[in-house]
Amino acid sequence: MISKMVLAILVVAIFATGLSTTRATYADSQYQINVQVENSLTGSTESGSMCIFTFSPSGNIVTNTTDSSGVTQAIDSTTYDTTVDVSCTGTDGNVGTATDTLNAQHGDTIRMMLSKLIAPSQVLNLQASGASFGTGPVTLTWQAPFSNGGSPVRDYYIYRGTSQGTETFFALVSGNTLTYLDDSTSPGSSYYYYVTAANAAGSSQPSSEVSVGISCFGDGSAFCN
Repeated sequence: MISKMVLAILVVAIFATGLSTTRATYADSQYQINVQVENSLTGSTESGSMCIFTFSPSGNIVTNTTDSSGVTQAIDSTTYDTTVDVSCTGTDGNVGTATDTLNAQHGDTIRMMLSKLIAPSQVLNLQASGASFGTGPVTLTWQAPFSNGGSPVRDYYIYRGTSQGTETFFALVSGNTLTYLDDSTSPGSSYYYYVTAANAAGSSQPSSEVSVGISCFGDGSAFCN
């Protein structure tokens, strides 16, 4: 099935391998970009894929859908544009992007593999530690998922509960943050945590669960009633 397969975008002439970005200077002219979306396993083209072309520096955006032969086209009449960003989404949800320098006379040349966008894998090595002598606050640290699912991790969701398996959503941090300080803990309580990672496709499975107990005594700053 198409949903199980990888797609390939070819923009006019084809490089031999991989994702390629070229840099060059060409005479001002009208730019015409042709894109063919096809299945890399079968070689068959796919109609109905949506491609978005963003030209720079003008910011002109053209959106087109591949026809029955799997081909779509974008024309940009701004003569001083130098690059184009191409983003295509197949009918099965496979996606991919590329940036290329515009070649007014011969067309751009990019080959890019499209793959199914999925949620990240689990957050790794979640750890929780209290302040000195086990009093609050609690510091959480973790490592990024082994796989981001084909799209950057946008956010980490932190879940907290006061007994095992009772966690609910508690806090959100950005995708470039790998630590969180929970300063809303109470002496004499135990807290359980797990973290998930989210990208454009969705959220990962929960990380391993960790827990920490907040002491009633210790450094003299926390006492239980």
